[in-house]
Amino acid sequence: MRLYSRCVWAALLSVGLNTALAVDYSWSGYGTIGYVRSDQPYNTQRFINNRGTLARDSLLGLQLDAKFNSHWSATVQGQMSPADDDDNLWTPKLSWAFLSWRPTNDWLIRVGKSRLLGYLNSENIDVGWTFDYARLPIEVYSTAPSVDFTGISISKTWEQWEGDLSLEVFWGSTDTAARYSVRNTIPGYIDSGPLFIPIQMEAKGIVLSYQRLDNLYRISFYRPSAERNDGGEWVDRPVLVNPMPGISYYSFLPETQLPQRSRQDISTIFVGADIGLSHNIRLATEYAKRSVKEASGGVNSSGGYVSLRRQTGRWTPYLYYAWLRSEDAALDLNRALNQTSVPAWIPNAPLINASQHAAADLFLAYDQQTWALGASYVLTSKSKLKLEWARTYIGVGSNLVDAPPDSEISDQVINLFSLSYNFIF
Repeated sequence: MRLYSRCVWAALLSVGLNTALAVDYSWSGYGTIGYVRSDQPYNTQRFINNRGTLARDSLLGLQLDAKFNSHWSATVQGQMSPADDDDNLWTPKLSWAFLSWRPTNDWLIRVGKSRLLGYLNSENIDVGWTFDYARLPIEVYSTAPSVDFTGISISKTWEQWEGDLSLEVFWGSTDTAARYSVRNTIPGYIDSGPLFIPIQMEAKGIVLSYQRLDNLYRISFYRPSAERNDGGEWVDRPVLVNPMPGISYYSFLPETQLPQRSRQDISTIFVGADIGLSHNIRLATEYAKRSVKEASGGVNSSGGYVSLRRQTGRWTPYLYYAWLRSEDAALDLNRALNQTSVPAWIPNAPLINASQHAAADLFLAYDQQTWALGASYVLTSKSKLKLEWARTYIGVGSNLVDAPPDSEISDQVINLFSLSYNFIF
């Protein structure tokens, strides 16, 4: 893939040098200053707690578009936002860097770093000005391991049924990090707090979209494959150990013979629609399902949301319901890990009991529902103010929430209060 990336940049440079005298450049930018606070002391969505934070939603991006002629163009987009692999750092990142070739009006080929088109809002996921929610529903927009990739995409468009029908295929890869939150330190094995595992994702998929006026329908199949960049392997499931009759616990420590694999192949399907109803009301809905064969963790899950919004002058109030739920087997395992303990007289009992919670943190599980009520207000043609109250109920548990030490997140209610200023230029 490194050789492929070098070829991409060589092509970009070559086109730029050969057409430098005829290039039309244009700059644009976007940003969000977002404050959000919850009514709970523990973190949800990495940063949000009852102390409030600007880190969850705030960011700044710049984009340069270069048009060489009617067939060739290039786009580079950079962004400053919280790091993917550290909760305490903000880092610059290259969001887009691709070369586009449009041989005819109905064909488009992109080579370089771009964005997967699985979600309705994939391309504009960072541009808060383009949607009315304080943030896109996490129950759906967290299901893809990464929305960025470096590779190639090919799309074909047909004029059908008084609209545009497009089909896109893509292939590429990206480096990212999987985040976990560990409640308790296990001396010699793992420390408490955020844990980031560097991974490389290979992405390939197909997207079918239909757009007529402002209405958009989309279905996509996305098959990412993940490999750890730290030399480790994925553990499929912890092993049930019976040291003596009537006593059992789960082990995931290295001295146990665990089922492992060096690669995870994930199947993901997205279905979505954003359509206009009568009286300026719009309905939007998305559904996502992902699965990994033979894995017992919560990556095997489904999620979705349904929203209604209505534009009234400068105001657009909205209401949505969203959910994310792992398969029953993953939730049963999470419940068992959180509730398993051995008597103090068992050898290494403190280590064993601490490891149960750590295993629950590492073998993902999701069981949450959210109702959100909010509104956006158009200040100018390039700026927007948003207010939102969201109420999330956690059932068995959710790895979108960082459980406190010696505790678990189940049967909890989290209220989020958001205020943000969104702009483009």
